[in-house]
Order: sequence, then structure tokens, then C-alpha cells
Amino acid sequence: MKKIIFSLFLIGILGFPANAKTTPEQVKAFFNSYVQAANNFDPNLFQKYYIPTPKIIRVVEKKDGTTQSVNVPLKTYLDEAAKGQKVGKMLGYKNNYSNIQITPQGKDFKVSATRLPSPGGKYAAYFVIGEDANGKLKIKVESMNTPRQEFLKN
Repeated sequence: MKKIIFSLFLIGILGFPANAKTTPEQVKAFFNSYVQAANNFDPNLFQKYYIPTPKIIRVVEKKDGTTQSVNVPLKTYLDEAAKGQKVGKMLGYKNNYSNIQITPQGKDFKVSATRLPSPGGKYAAYFVIGEDANGKLKIKVESMNTPRQEFLKN
């Protein structure tokens, strides 16, 4: 009887680890799902894929060749995203990503890539993805290079 109980105990511990670690493959699947949802203009994109207070960064590529990093306030980001979805959907705008690299960053993962927007261009981007308080993968940081100079006015 003791052997049976001990065996069940071991199976429980080994078969169901309390802290199952997120794998790069899971992060890649999450990221691919995010890209598909974004390109299909999912109206619940933010709620499904981001923590409630993510850090949003735009690295503006200035006309003189220099760059300037701008932290975008959440309200501004959400307002811009709502406007962008309407126009983007009409124009068939899409972001695709190449050269995707996933690297551990503490308990989270950094997904670095080249963003390829649909009218053209190549821009650096990265996302920090990790588990939220409920154990679900979410975007914690989003950083994208952009030629859009209006971000410098914020």
C-alpha cells in the first residue's frame, strides 16, 4: 500500500510540475497568433494579447538618420490603435515579421524581429512576452521603429 501511495505521489510531482516553464515554442506560437489577430484587425487585440499596462515604445527614425525613443502613453496608444484599425482595414495594411529571434529575459522572453509593413519598409521591432498574474502569455513591452515623425511631438 505504501508503495502505491508513494508511486502516485511521484507521478503527481513528476507528471504535473507546479511551475511548468514557458518554452520558446509557446512564445513563438503566441507571437504568431498575435500577428494573425493584428493583421485581421481583431477588435479585442489589446485585451487578448497585452497586460493591462504595457510599456509601448516607438523609436522614431529621424530624417537626419538619427533615432529618438518615445514612450507612448497608454491612452494615446489605444486611441491611435482604434483609428489605425479603421484605416488599416480599409487599406489592407498588414505587418509581417522576419528574422524572428526569441531569447530568454529573466522569466520572460524577448522576441526580436524585422517588421515588414505592407506598403513597404523594414523596421526593427521587439516584444517582451511573459506570463501575467493568471499564467497567460501576454505582451509586456512593445517597441517598434517607425519613420512617423509625429511621435516626437508627444
